[in-house]
Amino acid sequence: MDNARIQALEIVVDVLENGSYCNVSLNRCFDKKKQLDDRDKRFISMLSLGTIERAVELDYILSLYCKKPVNKLKPYIRNILRISVYQIKYMEQVPDRAAVNEAVKMTVRKGYGALKGYVNGVLRNIAGSINDIPYPDSKKEPVRYLSIVYSVPEWLVRHYIKEIGYDDTEKTLRYFMDSHDVTIRCTGNVYNKTELADSFISSGIEVKNGEFFEYALKLNNPGAITGLTGYKEGSFAVQDESSMIPAHIADKLLDKGGSYNVLDICAAPGGKSMQLATSRDKKVHIDARDISEEKTALIADNAKRLNIDNISISAADALITDMSCMEKYDIVIADLPCSGLGVLAKKNDIKYNVSEEGMKELALMQGKILDITAGYVKENGYIVFSTCTLNRCENEDNVGIFLEKHNNFENINLKKYVPQALEKFITADGMVKVIPGKACADGFFVAVLKRKL
Repeated sequence: MDNARIQALEIVVDVLENGSYCNVSLNRCFDKKKQLDDRDKRFISMLSLGTIERAVELDYILSLYCKKPVNKLKPYIRNILRISVYQIKYMEQVPDRAAVNEAVKMTVRKGYGALKGYVNGVLRNIAGSINDIPYPDSKKEPVRYLSIVYSVPEWLVRHYIKEIGYDDTEKTLRYFMDSHDVTIRCTGNVYNKTELADSFISSGIEVKNGEFFEYALKLNNPGAITGLTGYKEGSFAVQDESSMIPAHIADKLLDKGGSYNVLDICAAPGGKSMQLATSRDKKVHIDARDISEEKTALIADNAKRLNIDNISISAADALITDMSCMEKYDIVIADLPCSGLGVLAKKNDIKYNVSEEGMKELALMQGKILDITAGYVKENGYIVFSTCTLNRCENEDNVGIFLEKHNNFENINLKKYVPQALEKFITADGMVKVIPGKACADGFFVAVLKRKL
């Protein structure tokens, strides 16, 4: 367990100090440390990811006990204290004395023996009063309160409030911190939805129907997904319900019985392509693209497992016009790279890496891709534009700018193309804007732009 704590520390340092991604750093650790058993891996995951998720709150607690500002501490000392406070406050299975003693050992091991007394003193004081920590008053300091309690930088809290209001911001931030079911999209290959659900239930897994779509299931603590009934047979794909919205709408836009060409411009790992490719009442061929061979390999792997053959996969840069695509497609799915402010429940490192300037740059890039894809759409065809962020600059503003530039396109009201459960997320302009916490799903934005001429 001593080695596990060191590995967790290195992951936390890698993410919070060096800007690495949680999944990348965690996988790198497990790849290098083959000797780790499952118990160690679980502990490392829980401690490192929990510390990263709660870093703002942990720094607040430390600031009450450290004479020196937390951001002025040496990086290793700062993160030894962080992971130790996380154990004290959130890991009941770890005795406080063990968290403190192991922190002192790590301090010495990392070459800071002179500071072991400091680390010991700070942590013993915190352990003795952890249940009496004073938090900001939600009425007097509402932004600071949300920032500390839900561990999100203050500037980002203000951004959410500006986008969706204070009450919905608190619902969203609370949702990000909660544990969630695994959502799957049932494909009907080999096993249908009922057969899958019965098999999962018989294995002791709690199963619920999807909130939006009849082909979705939610599984509580299903364990290893690859070992579940139907995985190898391609009977389901792991996919958040919000992520199912673009392909569902695209399917509803196309008349039954027809044959259609669809381009998925930024497709990896391929969920939307796979979903539309399985349309039952029309013939659809999909060209699925992404920027690298590594990403297109993910699409190919998923297509193979799901037994999908009406898809062509290739690597291409969406920012470079492909003249062979001009006026070729009935639908272009443009699920574009974004700031990810709707998916902090799955990627909590985003909140430390995103910036206002970065969001503006992403919006400009998205606008360029939309301009290019406009040329790929047939007359009376559509662009299905989506992001997994809550940022007007990347979403609604991009739609407005696009329509100003391309007067041969119009915005389509999506109310009649979504299930009734999604209608409450239709904006005044007819776009979809899912708010996490108001639904058990990721934050998501969808707009459809139809070419008139």
